[in-house]
Amino acid sequence: MISLLYAHPYAHHARLEQMMLNAVQHWPGLELRELYQLYPDFYIDVALERKMLQSSAAIVLHYPMQSGLPPALLVQYLHKVFQHGWAYGKNDAGEAVMSLQGKSFWLVTHAVASHHELDPCYQQSMFTPLRQLALSCGMRWQQPLMLPELTDTTVATQAAELFRQGLEQLTLANDDRAPHAS
Repeated sequence: MISLLYAHPYAHHARLEQMMLNAVQHWPGLELRELYQLYPDFYIDVALERKMLQSSAAIVLHYPMQSGLPPALLVQYLHKVFQHGWAYGKNDAGEAVMSLQGKSFWLVTHAVASHHELDPCYQQSMFTPLRQLALSCGMRWQQPLMLPELTDTTVATQAAELFRQGLEQLTLANDDRAPHAS
């Protein structure tokens, strides 16, 4: 299963973003988690989210990038769910834990306002904290998909195709890693 964590604070206004989600929402084995619908009050069901993530082979974060930052609810989610003592580090008994070890971790985002966010050097520094989180958890960091601002249906359609291609590659990579029955 692939867990798609979608975090857009104004999803009901994001018509072009919705086109992208519609293009992948029926992807086989994909669980779409619209965080702002599930947790509008920011009270995250940590136990439920951890259970869902543990059953996933891949975790995809999909969000709009504004001033180099993910939306506040996604940051809250990462702080609560990917917590030291569960996702990485040591538990209360002093034992090493990596509950998400071996899972693929992929970011799909797009610039909302600034064109400098598409600069590869800027992107490298912008994604560093999330890359470090993935590596600390023992996850497999996948090259992020940074899309241009979704300005019209043509751009959104092209972005949706890139998203589908990325999901296909992620699915194939995880299928190759799955144990096969003999």
